[in-house]
Amino acid sequence: MSPLVRMRKRIAFLFLCVSAFLVVLIVRLAFVQLGQGAELTKKADESHFRGVPVAPKRGNIEDCNGNILAMSVSSETVYAIPAEIRQSGRTAEIAQKLAQILNKPLADITRLITKRAALVYVQKRVDSQAAAAVRAANFPGVGVTEDSRRYYPNGSLAAHIIGFTGIDNQGLEGIELTRDKALKGTPGSVQVEFGANGVELPQADRLYFPPKQGDTVRLTIDKNIQAFADRELQKLMAGQGANMNGQAPKNASILVMDPNTGALLALAMTPTFDPNHYQDYDPSARRNIAVQNGYEPGSTFKIITLAAALQEKKITPEGHFFDPGYYSVLGKNVRCWKAGGHGDETWVQVAENSCNPGFVEMGQRLGINEFYKYLQAFGFGQKTGIEMSGEAPGILANKKKATALDLATMSIGQTNNVTAIQLLTAVSAVANGGLLLKPQLVKEIDSPSGQVLVPFQRQVVRRVISESTSKLEREILEAVVTNGTGRRAFLPGYRVAGKTGTAQKVVNGAYVQGEYVASFVGFAPADHPRLAVLAVVDGVPFFGGAVAAPVVQSVMLDSLKYLGIKPSPDAPMTPSKPMPGLEFPPVKKAASVPSVLGLSLAEAQKTLTQAGFQVDVKGQGPNVVDQIPHGDASVEAGSTVLIDLGQEAGVPSLGRWWADEDEDVAAIRSLGARVPLTAARVPGS
Repeated sequence: MSPLVRMRKRIAFLFLCVSAFLVVLIVRLAFVQLGQGAELTKKADESHFRGVPVAPKRGNIEDCNGNILAMSVSSETVYAIPAEIRQSGRTAEIAQKLAQILNKPLADITRLITKRAALVYVQKRVDSQAAAAVRAANFPGVGVTEDSRRYYPNGSLAAHIIGFTGIDNQGLEGIELTRDKALKGTPGSVQVEFGANGVELPQADRLYFPPKQGDTVRLTIDKNIQAFADRELQKLMAGQGANMNGQAPKNASILVMDPNTGALLALAMTPTFDPNHYQDYDPSARRNIAVQNGYEPGSTFKIITLAAALQEKKITPEGHFFDPGYYSVLGKNVRCWKAGGHGDETWVQVAENSCNPGFVEMGQRLGINEFYKYLQAFGFGQKTGIEMSGEAPGILANKKKATALDLATMSIGQTNNVTAIQLLTAVSAVANGGLLLKPQLVKEIDSPSGQVLVPFQRQVVRRVISESTSKLEREILEAVVTNGTGRRAFLPGYRVAGKTGTAQKVVNGAYVQGEYVASFVGFAPADHPRLAVLAVVDGVPFFGGAVAAPVVQSVMLDSLKYLGIKPSPDAPMTPSKPMPGLEFPPVKKAASVPSVLGLSLAEAQKTLTQAGFQVDVKGQGPNVVDQIPHGDASVEAGSTVLIDLGQEAGVPSLGRWWADEDEDVAAIRSLGARVPLTAARVPGS
């Protein structure tokens, strides 16, 4: 082979090697540029761009009509970049001046701005004067960024439902916690270019990534109905409730539900707190007693016993039962609240009279297995799934160990432990045609643009009784209010169904004499229920018919009027068996409340007075910023309208439409000893 040929082969081989190298290099460059370009660019930016977070505003929490219950208002936060402060050589000077401006200890400021961290928050939620002073000082490595804080314009209204947030705007309790992901939004940032020495570059690029506001959570709660309930609780705690005679309970709760959907319209309880200043209250005031506390329901539970007996055809309305004043079970007597008993009565009259022996007989006819089947079907002994943290499941007596005597006491609402939300949910199943529904607090979730992201959906758990049984029991419970122990919840012109309840309190495994949990649960209109209301008053020496029934009556009346539910022409105007001292004045007509928002105090008072309303004023300021009931609401003529002149929206003080009466159920004596009961008289109302 000639030297020329060998040289050409070598040149060709070298060319191929160089070409292969170039191909590999081009492929590698393409991979780096196209495949890893974005990631490497991000890493490069991170090495010389530093971001100052911009907090998003949490979404609003609103009631079912769009009234704001929780909102975010702008505030400012002072931050520091320790590396830049160290580079400036002015650490001591900056710490000294920041401590003066922010009114914080020098040691705390020094510790923060010398941390080994990319960025630290020196102080959140500073006032405008302090923020302006920090900006004017123009310290290297120190700046002010936009922030927000939570504000609850209605103070304590629905506080246990809404909850509150922490210093970093994180949800801590209530809806603020359970819907924190939807409410909190997405943070933004301001990116500033720095050199390798940690100092901001002259004329450096600044990139702004705006935060995304959180979604709006619209609740099923109605602000006005919630205010009606809060008003009655305030009366109770002031000892001004019906027959309270100045004595205040230890705690109380009022729940209002739409029995057809499971939507909670009000969930009020006392003691309560203001979420704007939740740190100032005892932690016990923040406890959601309607969801987290259990109690023995007493006679309100007879609704469940009656439903099971009717469904299983163990009784018929026209059937008879003879009450001698007691019922003997395993050698023990469970006595009726009426001395000597009620004698011969129909099963409807057993319900009207809240006759303990009659309900014990229902339980005995059902038997332990069947009775427990309905306990579980109605949701007792298990959580309802309501969107509140810490829900209690209640406590049921051990079925395997239950005796006929346990069955007797359970049939009249003793022994077992339930929560208020469990009982109202179960009674709503009786009212709505027999469907147990999941109680709900969230109506929908909307995006900042108004798009519905999560719509409301009724959630049926199971059918517990038939529609025919539901209809029959509604009629019987209506007779309880018209003819029986629930007459203090009677509303002229409205068909109301309900049941009283009184249970002696249990402390350390034994009943406490003279201290009761008084309750009443009712729904209206009885033929087509729109509202179910439960009031539980804990720690009073009174019975449910005397204390809790008037509370339900007042909340239900104002709520029915507010919702525009008109009286029924075929509904009675007085109970068929009036109680001594229980008199009903003529029914007032409904009247529409004029809107006075934006008016001066004098103009608002004149407008409302001319319309026939009384006026209650709260707050300070030149104009009316809120009113309860709202404009165009339909309420009793002559009622009181609360107008708010300040930032805090108050609780209304609508007038009662008849005077408080003396106690009824005079024959009730006492509850007796701990189970097993021996010659014990258990309150029937």
